[in-house]
Amino acid sequence: MAEILPFPRREASNLVADHPLELRRGDWNGGYGMLCIRGESLRYEDHRKEALHGRDHQHIRFVPEHFVLSDGCHYTLQGLLRHRKDEALMRKVYRLAGLMECITGAPSAILRTDLLRRFYELILQEREALHVFWRGNVHKFLFPLHPDLYNPNLFTYRISLAGSLKELYENIEHETDTQFDILCQSYVIYLPIRFLVPDSDGAE
Repeated sequence: MAEILPFPRREASNLVADHPLELRRGDWNGGYGMLCIRGESLRYEDHRKEALHGRDHQHIRFVPEHFVLSDGCHYTLQGLLRHRKDEALMRKVYRLAGLMECITGAPSAILRTDLLRRFYELILQEREALHVFWRGNVHKFLFPLHPDLYNPNLFTYRISLAGSLKELYENIEHETDTQFDILCQSYVIYLPIRFLVPDSDGAE
């Protein structure tokens, strides 16, 4: 990225949360959250410190390489932010994203039967309990992961194997827990300055 992005404020720490997910404020105003591999985040943080404390200039010359959390992933991110102080609830949010993914893109014989109604009922209950909602033209719920860390076809494959509603729930929970572990271990999420961070008590 060739253009220079000026710092809108002088804050030495951009850390929003360090556990279980590492969340940081970016130095750009708008847009969506960015999902960065840890090595790329460390490279960016080193550059940020140099730019912030340098005598000759105070600007950054690049943003870290990343996946953009848009197309519905931004609502998942809002849900994770809302419950960022409670790992168990964050995992429930990510499991809910997995349930939503099944409705739109995962092949399941179970969801082509009258059990679909019970599946929808669970989604509605979880959405209300967690206060997480996806609105508008949404295409994606689970975050993109590098294929060397998680096979991009594994989630839909495990969903297709489920022979009962119970097994479907178990497979969704297993795969979303696995993905969430990878997110915690291998990624950092950057939030634009104007990205709304909900209060953890549920208030906006």
